[in-house]
Amino acid sequence: MNIPSVFFLVLLYSLTVPAIAQIPDYNLSKNWMCHPVLLPMDVARQYDLKLTVLNADKSHKFDTVYPHYTDTLVDIFYVYPTIDMDLAHGNTAMEDINTAVAQFVYREQVGIYAQFGRVFAPYYRQAKIGVFLQWPLRNDSLSAQAAYMIKAYKDVEAAFDHYLKYYNKGHKIILMGHSQGSDMTRFLLHRRFDNNPVLQSQLVVALSGGEPNYAAKGSRTGGSLEKIKILDSKLPLESGCLISWRTWKNGYTGAALDSASFFYNHYLADSGLLYQTYDTINHRHQESNYDFGYDTLNVNPKLVTRYISLSPDSVQYWGFDDMFSAYFSSELNKPGCTYLKIDSMPVANDLRKIPNPLENDPHNPLNPLFPSIPIPYRSSFSGSLNTNYHCWDMQLIQGDLLNLLPQLIAITNPVTSVPKAVESENAIHIYPNPATDKVHVNNVNSKIKSIKLYNLQGNLVQEFFTNDFSVSSLKKGIYFIRIQTNKSTYKGKLEKE
Repeated sequence: MNIPSVFFLVLLYSLTVPAIAQIPDYNLSKNWMCHPVLLPMDVARQYDLKLTVLNADKSHKFDTVYPHYTDTLVDIFYVYPTIDMDLAHGNTAMEDINTAVAQFVYREQVGIYAQFGRVFAPYYRQAKIGVFLQWPLRNDSLSAQAAYMIKAYKDVEAAFDHYLKYYNKGHKIILMGHSQGSDMTRFLLHRRFDNNPVLQSQLVVALSGGEPNYAAKGSRTGGSLEKIKILDSKLPLESGCLISWRTWKNGYTGAALDSASFFYNHYLADSGLLYQTYDTINHRHQESNYDFGYDTLNVNPKLVTRYISLSPDSVQYWGFDDMFSAYFSSELNKPGCTYLKIDSMPVANDLRKIPNPLENDPHNPLNPLFPSIPIPYRSSFSGSLNTNYHCWDMQLIQGDLLNLLPQLIAITNPVTSVPKAVESENAIHIYPNPATDKVHVNNVNSKIKSIKLYNLQGNLVQEFFTNDFSVSSLKKGIYFIRIQTNKSTYKGKLEKE
């Protein structure tokens, strides 16, 4: 047995039998960027969702204030992209995560969608940028690359399983990711949704920005995913599908994904993170990226619906209309070269530019990380002129997604029945227990009427009427808890630390 094979067996074991001590404890609020229960004032709810649309001279056009819900029976699970610009190979330690950058990227890419429901976004030990750059194209390097990706994914999967067990309650689910976050989302789709009809029914859509996707020829499945379909704009709208896309500048001839891409990494398919890798020999896969309805022949490029980005104070959003045009393009025999080609549409005295607070981040060797608009002539990600708009994948289609998501949410109809064993097991769950402050009661199939806490002498000390409550004012010790729902009465113990 050669060294790469031995290494692969080790990483496969690490995925199927995770080392619990190494995975972050997602009971703890510090390991979440957004969590509506553990972090009542997280980054998703610090500001109202106000969008101001401006003209080219920055004069005021109109304002829209989106409703900011905490629970609409829809949940967004978001995985942020690569923010660790260390060119070394490795994973970011939890204590080394630049949370300020992660939160800025969340608000820039996803924040405006918080109007649709609760947001869950974990911190995770992501692979550093060096894992994706400058790899020698050898089998042993691919196995090492897979090991870094698997380590990152184990965190994401643990966070998702934690969310699913304690907080989902049968809600509809929107998955969102960009770049490495899209990689993690793709793995999660295959590992958790591909063969789970209940989760498939809950899935509104999976948004995978900045990464291509593949399906078997003549099909919308059978590529990197087995059963989750690719959304096709030419067919009637369907929920439970994947949308993937990438953006490039018009006039640039895209280079195909090289063999260091994770889509070619057979270790990831062997370990169960992908259904299949791209077949470069038999060309059995076709690209299946979403075109958002843009023209495919560049005969009459369509104006981008609305470009949306954070305002200079990072508090609200600014939107610009008629700033870019786009058309959908695919180059034959070049895997990865299906994308939206973007042209800027400047006008005289065009003042549409948003300063970026991270543009001069001294800790970022590839400044700027998420640059200002309009898109500058040099791409910070590729280092090439007039080429790769990867850092703007999400912002360029936000206007389209704001129109599309409500339609997808409306046609998503989750399966309401669950196996009786699961229903019984998860009917009432108190979490966390022991607790220091916030407590959440998970009641999947019932409605809370009252929650009463008694001391050991049997005296009532506090009463609550919602799933979420605080015990911060209580003394340390054991309390009896009595939960009355519309279906039954639950009695147990709650420990205050």
